[in-house]
Amino acid sequence: MRSLFLKIFLWFWLMMVLINLASFVAFVLQPEIVVSRWQSATSNALALYAQQAIELYDKSGQPALADFLHRLDRSADIRAYLFDANGQSLHANPPLDARELAHRALSKNEQQFEIHSSNAFGATVAIGPSGTKYVLVAVMPRPRRIGALFPDFRSQPERWILPIIISGLICYLLARYLTRPILQLRTATRQLAAGDLSARAAPAVSRRRDEIGDLVADFNQMAERIEALLTSQRQLISDISHELRSPLARLSVALELARKKAGSEAAGPLDRIEMEGERLNEMIGKLLTIARLESATEVPQSDVVHLSELVKETADDASFEARSRNCDVRLVEDSGCTAVGSSDLLRSAIENVVRNAVRYTAEGTAVEISLSCHRNGDRGWAVIKVRDHGPGVPDKELGNVFQPFYRVENARERQKGGTGLGLAITDRAIRLHGGTVKASNAEGGGLEVEMRLPLGESRTVSPTERAAG
Repeated sequence: MRSLFLKIFLWFWLMMVLINLASFVAFVLQPEIVVSRWQSATSNALALYAQQAIELYDKSGQPALADFLHRLDRSADIRAYLFDANGQSLHANPPLDARELAHRALSKNEQQFEIHSSNAFGATVAIGPSGTKYVLVAVMPRPRRIGALFPDFRSQPERWILPIIISGLICYLLARYLTRPILQLRTATRQLAAGDLSARAAPAVSRRRDEIGDLVADFNQMAERIEALLTSQRQLISDISHELRSPLARLSVALELARKKAGSEAAGPLDRIEMEGERLNEMIGKLLTIARLESATEVPQSDVVHLSELVKETADDASFEARSRNCDVRLVEDSGCTAVGSSDLLRSAIENVVRNAVRYTAEGTAVEISLSCHRNGDRGWAVIKVRDHGPGVPDKELGNVFQPFYRVENARERQKGGTGLGLAITDRAIRLHGGTVKASNAEGGGLEVEMRLPLGESRTVSPTERAAG
């Protein structure tokens, strides 16, 4: 059970139900107190009724006794029966329970009481004016408090439903009050993790005067600080990249002038300067691209992109570079998928992955590209896989290959000529289109990069959707 709301709700509700149940059980397990009070209150009344009945019977006979017992039944809802010293009824035909209680009272010569499921019985021994012993047995309605000791379980569900519903409603409101801010905080955290730096938890929650309110306020303060730091960092990268373009342009002009004035002996060093300048210019261009992708919240241009044409063109372009290394690039599967987004960004994303694969695949092997379409109900995905036959990447490093400037082996990466920015651009471009990208080691060796892009109508993709994709 992972839901905090459900845990709090069920535990509070169970606690309230157990408290009610414990109170009920405790009351049932201590009936002596209630019975004793009821007997004390009833015994005096039965003794008085018995004396009146006996006096009327001794004075006026059975008709007077019958009239008195009939009036007692109507006025007090008590059905009474008078028995002689031998346990014989002097009026009407009493029930078996009344006969047995009368015999018990005569044998013990004291009051007797019984509480049944529907009625309460009381028997009292009395002496008439002539000295004759009699027993009056009264059948009374079971009192309410006594009824709690011997509940009619057929009526219990109706008595318990309302308290359970009320306690459940109280527990629901309490659990919702405690967990709703946490759910709002979770939503804001996901949005922040997805790249939406403006995400904040509900300001009203931060005004609560408790620990949860303090937590939300601290989170919002942290989010503001992160937004300020990352915005400053991205602006710094963008500004530095722009500022470096001017010195590079002047360096290129100076390099051409140096070529004209220098002799053949300086050709080699000047060529090296030119190559490093081109690499630096390429790196600056990629840094600017990453800065734009990091600050973007939606695709700058949304058109229908025919991925089949894009993949074929990329494979053809990369094959020229691969041939110089005695390698090849092959399109092994093409399902003719389409996506919605920026053709230039998607081309750059796919091209960076393919060029990276060409750079590391072993000589005499081929980089394999596949394009397939998958649908699950109304949702569809275009899946592009690029697999090389190189050394692969350690499993623990697979999650880092899309970070800027990350290299598994620095020396080897520099010898291969990479800048460590290509896969970072791919990751951000694919996520901007609502897709995902991941790397894994292929069976038999080599690295396989899988890019997933949603298929559907043109729409703006929010940061939360990009994270969920």
